[in-house]
Amino acid sequence: MTEPSGPHVTRRAGRADDAPVPVGTPLWGIGRYEGPDGPVTWEISHDEIGRDLGAAPAALARLGVGAGGRVLHCSLLSEAGHFFPLVIGTMLAGAQVSQADATRGDATRVAMFLRMLHYDAVLGVNAAILDGLDELGVAYAEAFSDVGAVCARPDAIARLAVEGIDAHGFALCGPAVAIAAAPGAPALVHDTAEWELGSVDGRITVTNLRARATEFRGTATAVRGSVVDHGVVLDLEGNVCAPNDR
Repeated sequence: MTEPSGPHVTRRAGRADDAPVPVGTPLWGIGRYEGPDGPVTWEISHDEIGRDLGAAPAALARLGVGAGGRVLHCSLLSEAGHFFPLVIGTMLAGAQVSQADATRGDATRVAMFLRMLHYDAVLGVNAAILDGLDELGVAYAEAFSDVGAVCARPDAIARLAVEGIDAHGFALCGPAVAIAAAPGAPALVHDTAEWELGSVDGRITVTNLRARATEFRGTATAVRGSVVDHGVVLDLEGNVCAPNDR
């Protein structure tokens, strides 16, 4: 098994009323996110992925996703720990799932899906996808014209705005996913009982509030911004795409 690496302590408790995750507990998997100094991996237990699954439908509902809807998830394989709850949560909400890689090369698939189908939400749009659309000669306004909520990562929001697309902020704040319920609104984690976000020296930090296989205590992430009313206000100039996004 790949050993977790990064600036955190593993196998510790969260809230005082949670039992610690015992050493040797079978894991659901290993997640990966971008830290200030590069990629960081973390262990994910079955209990916590189950809680994340339970919280995902409500997060999607804030975007207008419900029974009979459709969501396009744009992610990397290394982001399975972030996106798996959202994908399954889409199904639990009674909506259809489409998936594409958040890469320049898979912009062809993204453009095809958007041309053929209406989506209530597209999650995880990044600069790499926009670069791919540029190469294809597909205007952003044309590609996303039939999307209810375009949820874009910090490196894509300003570029979309130039073409008149008001995107919802979407950020992987370490192990936590934050999504804005409306364009320009702070991006919120799925469940504030699970995660607490902060900001130190312009970087978003994350703390787990319930027991997880990996403990995060004010752990710095690669996301730049500030926190207002428990939500992330993204610094669009300070955030750049991760090296593996392309």
